[in-house]
Amino acid sequence: MDPEDVRASRPEGAVRPVNVALHGLREPVVVILLLAGFFDGISGNPIHAVILGTVAVALAFDPDRDAMTPRPVGGATAWRSRGWTVVALAVALNYAVAAGTFGRYSWPATVVIILPGVAVLALAWRGPLPGAPALTRPDRRGAWLWAGVFVALALWELAALLLQPSLTTDSYAHPTISVLSDPALASHPGRTAIMVVWLAFGWFLVQR
Repeated sequence: MDPEDVRASRPEGAVRPVNVALHGLREPVVVILLLAGFFDGISGNPIHAVILGTVAVALAFDPDRDAMTPRPVGGATAWRSRGWTVVALAVALNYAVAAGTFGRYSWPATVVIILPGVAVLALAWRGPLPGAPALTRPDRRGAWLWAGVFVALALWELAALLLQPSLTTDSYAHPTISVLSDPALASHPGRTAIMVVWLAFGWFLVQR
């Protein structure tokens, strides 16, 4: 049978997801998430590995991930009003204070991190928020500079991980980023402050 006839006889729905996924594997963000999930998994963080891998697979199968959808510019919206901003800040601060009471790597701490992460991810996946700035492609030079920074950090993290006594044993002689963050995360105020920064940065990203 002619190969062209075989391809023509295949149901379109059975071929398209595979093609979409293969195209998705060429996206840098998908590869980065898969690699991060893999190394999190072998270093003893299965929850992080599952979350990163799930997001990577979802992005790989998302046919609209490259769409440069025009975003409405200007116009006051309810969620941008001063009153809602104050309420959001108060909620975020109280959430961070409460989350900071939980010990690092505990199940309660994991849950309070996953909940806002999933909520923001679901919100961003639906598309641009009303009143968000117009989406533009990044400057090529800036993109390369940021890529260089991330690659350097990734290589440093990988080298430190491989130089540890084992993949699950921390080493202050060859510290990973998580090891360097241990002193700040060892106290309630430190965990609260980092949670506030994390929430603020996440909200900043979801508006872009």
